[in-house]
Amino acid sequence: MSHTFPLPDNARIAVLGTLAAVIASASAPALAAESERGAAPAAPASPAVVLTAAAAASLGSGASDAATTAETVAITAAATAAAAEDSGNGGWTPLGSEPFGKELFSKWVPVPNGDSGAPRQGWLGTADGFFTREVHLAYTYVDAGDGGDDLHQGLARFHFPFTRRLWAGLEVPFYQDRGGDSDFGDITLNTQVMLVEKRNISLNAGVGWRLPTGSESFGNGVFAAQPQLNLFTDIGSGISLRGRVAYDFPDSGAPESFILNGAIGQTVTDHDKAPFGDLTWYVASTWREFQNGPTYVSITPGMRTHVGGNLFLLAGIEIPLHDTSQFFREAFTIQLVQGF
Repeated sequence: MSHTFPLPDNARIAVLGTLAAVIASASAPALAAESERGAAPAAPASPAVVLTAAAAASLGSGASDAATTAETVAITAAATAAAAEDSGNGGWTPLGSEPFGKELFSKWVPVPNGDSGAPRQGWLGTADGFFTREVHLAYTYVDAGDGGDDLHQGLARFHFPFTRRLWAGLEVPFYQDRGGDSDFGDITLNTQVMLVEKRNISLNAGVGWRLPTGSESFGNGVFAAQPQLNLFTDIGSGISLRGRVAYDFPDSGAPESFILNGAIGQTVTDHDKAPFGDLTWYVASTWREFQNGPTYVSITPGMRTHVGGNLFLLAGIEIPLHDTSQFFREAFTIQLVQGF
């Protein structure tokens, strides 16, 4: 009594493939003989292999499995590459890669340096087109020039990003002294929303709210709203450009003013080279056009360095370039910034 053993699917495919090769080899001499007798041979056809339904199903299943495997490998490779990139960026991704509503309330992630190494760090005398999480302590001495009383001011700031899209900053001039008299200045609350955030560019818009918490004798006691647009961009070689366009709407009869600010600077050392880490030189300039005059134009050269432990030291001098008799001669500022 004979017994038959069913072949596995892969074995059946191999047997059928072998039969096809044998049939093709056997037909080749016959075609050659026909050619030698002068008969016009028909166009050679591809070897035909007739598969049973089971074999065809098995072959189709194998092709499908191979395609699925290839697709899985491709997806896994892409996911691995994306995860590696996110890890290298601290989990940061460009804004716009997720729906706006989700980004509006997603946790803030520090943005990595630009492609050329320009960090998103604040400078004196200009605006930030990016979000930071920091506390500041600054001292400013203002040389009023001939016939004026010099000013000494202590200022504290607190910057906090609530989400990737929303940020607020508080400026508190806790001490002002002029001619022996002291006062508490006007507090400013800045609120901003991030519009664009890519590796090499950031753009935000917001409003600065000046609150009348100081006395009028020091030029305080003024409420004002200042809508603004702020920009940062890395242009290569560790160089960044930044600036602001704003308009100031005060009350109390103070004149309105248009404000245009720009700055350029270069970071020349790495962050971990403390006390000269992230060593940066920069020059900022401000043009402010008051309603019915006068015009204020100034330039502020300055520097910033990382002294260690995410603590930074900044220094700068603001010099008016036009009609200094109506403003001041120069203003020296030194500031400590602690990131957290």
